[in-house]
Amino acid sequence: MGKKTDPIRRGWSARKQPAWAGSLAILAGLLVVPSTVPAAAAEPAVEMRLYPDNLFGAAFAGGIAVATGYYGAVRVSADGGVDWQPVESGTTDLIRRVAAVPGGASFAVSHRGRILESDAGGRDWRVIHEEAGLYLRDISFSDARNGFAVGHDGVILHTADGGKTWQRQALANFTGRDKPRLSGVSAIDAQHAVAVGEFGVVAQTSDGGTTWTVLSEQVYPTLLQVAIAGRRGLAVGLNGTLLALDLGADGTWAIAPIATGTSQHLLSVAFSPDGRTALIGGAGLLLTLQGGAFVPAKVTPEFPLGYSWIGGVAIAADGKAIAVGQGGAILHADSTGGLFTPATTGPATGPEAVQTSTASPRVTP
Repeated sequence: MGKKTDPIRRGWSARKQPAWAGSLAILAGLLVVPSTVPAAAAEPAVEMRLYPDNLFGAAFAGGIAVATGYYGAVRVSADGGVDWQPVESGTTDLIRRVAAVPGGASFAVSHRGRILESDAGGRDWRVIHEEAGLYLRDISFSDARNGFAVGHDGVILHTADGGKTWQRQALANFTGRDKPRLSGVSAIDAQHAVAVGEFGVVAQTSDGGTTWTVLSEQVYPTLLQVAIAGRRGLAVGLNGTLLALDLGADGTWAIAPIATGTSQHLLSVAFSPDGRTALIGGAGLLLTLQGGAFVPAKVTPEFPLGYSWIGGVAIAADGKAIAVGQGGAILHADSTGGLFTPATTGPATGPEAVQTSTASPRVTP
């Protein structure tokens, strides 16, 4: 059997959408595009550069907002995302995603298989684990002790001790020849989590990762991130793919596509902690869930969203929201329904960091 590629979506219009999803109100004209491996020693001191590196990770850790990205980029805000300062990460890795845990600490993953941890202020970073030669793409914690990280070759890592040790896990019933690149994971509690990735894989565990059951594969394009709030979830991916997840009475997640009206890649998704609203970032777009429907977020005209991409989004418990992406861009708003404006300080977080040509934005999913 030959190497598989992302399949064409089949039967979308015929599939029943969940009632909670409502209509997807998008203005098409606005849319553009036990491991025994010891913790790795810290790299030699890395000179922090103020170049506007692309950002992919976003999280709120207590009152601290954290953004991560290319060449070890870490940005920290102590005021809900208005003012940002660069922080030394000690690495030149692409820090793909970042996750917060209760108490304010943050964990992040890199393209060189490293898991990093910060203090509660997001300023003191260190490598705590390494999977040599493995690209890690996402990380999520349900509480201060229990978390999952995912990456290439179908690899899933699990910790039950706050990141001190990590155990490898794997998909139990994936039928393909080539193991999928897993790009997103959402830890729900100590026993439950959902992962998504290449070949449209959606998988779940109900036993702390001892068994990962594939719920869908070779039906949807590559999925890039997943967010869960209570008994519902969202997964986003290539070619405008948006999936609604609903937890059934039997403990299995039901999957249904939602028409988006765009073929642009959807790169990031986040729920608010209370699950009442959500954000989606992608190629030339930022969407917000309002009243059961996704609509374009309000973005100040001075920021050229149509010629940019949003690689990471996050919503704080108090409703504040951030979106990060191309050229180190950082947008913030007091709520997901408010006006998103560029961060006022910090290197290269304003619209001048984003390409302004009429060419389609280059996206790195």
